[in-house]
Amino acid sequence: MMRTLFFVLTVVVSGRTSALDIDGKLALVQQVYQLSAKNCDPPVATQEQLAAGKVMFESKSLSGNRDTSCSTCHIDRFGSADGLAIAIGVGGGSGEGAARLAYGRGILVQRNAFSLMGRGTPAFTTFFWDGRVQQQGETLINPLGEGKSKLFHSPLAVAAVLPLLERDEFLGRAGLFNTNEVQTAAGDNLYNHRYLAVSGALRERFLRSRDSEDLKVARALQSVGVDLEKFELAHVSNLIALHIANKFRCKESRWDRYLHGERGALTAAEKQGALLFYGKGRCAACHAGAMMSDFQFHSIGTPQGRFGPQSRHRDVGRAHVTTRAEDLYKFRTPPLIEVGRTKPYGHNGAFGSTREVVVHHFNPFEFYRQRPDFALADYYEVGKLIAARDAILGTIEISREQELQDLLAFLEAI
Repeated sequence: MMRTLFFVLTVVVSGRTSALDIDGKLALVQQVYQLSAKNCDPPVATQEQLAAGKVMFESKSLSGNRDTSCSTCHIDRFGSADGLAIAIGVGGGSGEGAARLAYGRGILVQRNAFSLMGRGTPAFTTFFWDGRVQQQGETLINPLGEGKSKLFHSPLAVAAVLPLLERDEFLGRAGLFNTNEVQTAAGDNLYNHRYLAVSGALRERFLRSRDSEDLKVARALQSVGVDLEKFELAHVSNLIALHIANKFRCKESRWDRYLHGERGALTAAEKQGALLFYGKGRCAACHAGAMMSDFQFHSIGTPQGRFGPQSRHRDVGRAHVTTRAEDLYKFRTPPLIEVGRTKPYGHNGAFGSTREVVVHHFNPFEFYRQRPDFALADYYEVGKLIAARDAILGTIEISREQELQDLLAFLEAI
């Protein structure tokens, strides 16, 4: 339905409404697409819950070697991402952004750290690049299983707990002399049993440890009524989710203000870009709704590069969750909230600018011409990547540099 609207709108805007000014045309766009400003209201939480959630988000005591926290990879000045192409997890030393690369000992997480903006809104139903956590009606699909999901207050809370169960993100390095008690407990268990094992190890840490940071977490949990003798990871992730939803709530953008009727909120170029976004640029075929995402899975043929979580350093995307060949190299449509602040882009941070990733939608070969490092790495893969691209990309009609500039200007307004 959404894709059909593009062709209807293109005919209408270029036909009987040709006499309308640009605001009139955008009013028609708003009507046809039933556009409304995004709702940024966070879930209700007490001050005690928010304070405890902040402690959980910032504390390194949740990681096996006490060297990583959620705030390590989700930083305000990078739009709640980390500014790196691929995140660095445990063993990354101190500092932010490029400083973690300079340390040289951190473990690569193999995917780009995504923004947290707006993750706490009810409209956000699909989490992670491969959609391993998804809300479908009353069912919460996730690696822990539906039974475990009943312990969590929201899909975001489930998403918040999964990094705590990953060796590269929180559990810590494996080795003869540097294994920690949390990683030892996790062992080779699958997610559902790993959840119980890690919960038990952290329960003992918070009950027995005299470490000041451990005690801080324990007291924060007790301040919201958690019995440490019955502690499990859901208590932590529910608090982290409340903190994320409130701290990283989406803000009213200039596009939101325009949709509210403030016609002067956008420049002339941004208005032209909005027409392209909802018209012949075909952007809203996937970047739909107030969150600018359909929360489905698509491929733009993103280059693989030299890193990836699956075999032979590949990242097969959604196919790793569904095991279906038709899902190869597909990733969840990223929301575009404050997109100008969250570079680099793509599941592996391959694109350094909004221009680079937008151009890749209609001309994927330009990237390889500009980036020989990826061309060499993907020499035997590029045909598969191009073949996996969504058919809608072949209907994009951006034909002039000015159109591209207008579209990029609009992205800065949303």
